[in-house]
Amino acid sequence: MTKLIITRTSEWNNKAREFGIYLNDKKIGVIDDGEKKEFEIEPGIYKINGKIDWCKSQKIEFNITENESKEIEISGFKYGNIIMPIGLGIMLLFFLIKFLFKIESNFLILLGGIGFLYPLYYMTIGKNKYLTIREKID
Repeated sequence: MTKLIITRTSEWNNKAREFGIYLNDKKIGVIDDGEKKEFEIEPGIYKINGKIDWCKSQKIEFNITENESKEIEISGFKYGNIIMPIGLGIMLLFFLIKFLFKIESNFLILLGGIGFLYPLYYMTIGKNKYLTIREKID
């Protein structure tokens, strides 16, 4: 029995949304946050990618033989889980410094803005790299 095992990492920034799984440009299913799914497929050479809304991952190619199992891991963009909370924390710090202590510091607002520009890149120009997909090696 030939199995394709898809594992999705748990992330707070994509928690409420499903990732579509595409094998040779045909949707074979969806995967929820932190879920692991198994699909029975025929032996052969395949290209796999994931999609979420208008964003997707790059395609990776793999070969699977009879009675073999391949495990693929899919997740959001690199540092996506930490960059937004850090940016929000810096913005909060900026407003506390500005309004409670009456100190002008535009450096913090610039630093916090980067926390919002980074994901914006992946939602626009880098939409084909929003998701990360890789073959897990034992």
